[in-house]
Amino acid sequence: MRSFKSGFVGVLGQTNVGKSTFLNTVIGEKLLITSAKPQTTRNRVRCIYTNDEAQIVFVDTPGLHQPRNRLSRYILREAFRALRGLDVLLYMIEPWGRVSDYDRVLIERFQNHDRPILLLVNKIDLARGNDLEETLLAYEATGKFAELIPISAVRKINLDEALRTIVIYLPEGRPYFPADIKSDCSEAFLVGELIREKIVQLTFKEIPYATAVRVKWMNEREDGLLEIKAEIVTDRKSQKGIIIGKGGSMIKQIGTKARADIESLLGTHVFLELTAKVYKGWTRDLSQIERLTGNGAEG
Repeated sequence: MRSFKSGFVGVLGQTNVGKSTFLNTVIGEKLLITSAKPQTTRNRVRCIYTNDEAQIVFVDTPGLHQPRNRLSRYILREAFRALRGLDVLLYMIEPWGRVSDYDRVLIERFQNHDRPILLLVNKIDLARGNDLEETLLAYEATGKFAELIPISAVRKINLDEALRTIVIYLPEGRPYFPADIKSDCSEAFLVGELIREKIVQLTFKEIPYATAVRVKWMNEREDGLLEIKAEIVTDRKSQKGIIIGKGGSMIKQIGTKARADIESLLGTHVFLELTAKVYKGWTRDLSQIERLTGNGAEG
């Protein structure tokens, strides 16, 4: 009888390479924000994949980037804190034909970590000419990677092979979580992230990066309807005006789109009440950053 394997696998890479899309596809549920805009993931989120042979506890991390302010420095710190206690690192790139300058610097930072590093080359369906082959050759030449696996998270290409390869490098051991658990995050945190995703998708310029979501409370009524009250926090009064929109149009649109995803995630009908509030300068106050980007509801 084959022994069971389990372990923690960090998913790292530059912003926008498709880490969250990969994990949502593998897990089979939308647990993570996806957006074409960079730096939308702010927290280390565990997503749990379990089959008869193994349990992979994926640790999603914020995209690696050059920090510009206190909030982005905090996001980057969270990404590197996620390296602690991992069994395997997955480093995700795109088929850009060479080792990017930023990747070359980051890869050197992994040198002292005694664990296998697997390279996932995502978006191979978008590769042109010899870009994929040149990318594989260039990253293999660094000598840093135990395996190089080309995939497409959107097209679901080679994902089974990626999972099989990850399992090879996991230690033997009992599962950390029950088989039906797909995330260790609270429902309130996941609800807040789905609301924030709609803000990212529907607003522009600095607005997505100057907002946070606090889930004030969640209450299930006797008839089964789940009532949720959440607060969208902005950095300035002008940003609050944009979030609300003319006649409340923007906040209504955010709520409508978020409610659909929340109902899909939780499997129940939802009444979602959204309000907006200004916490002046929160993106420059470390204590506020930690409080407003935390994992859970606040009363």
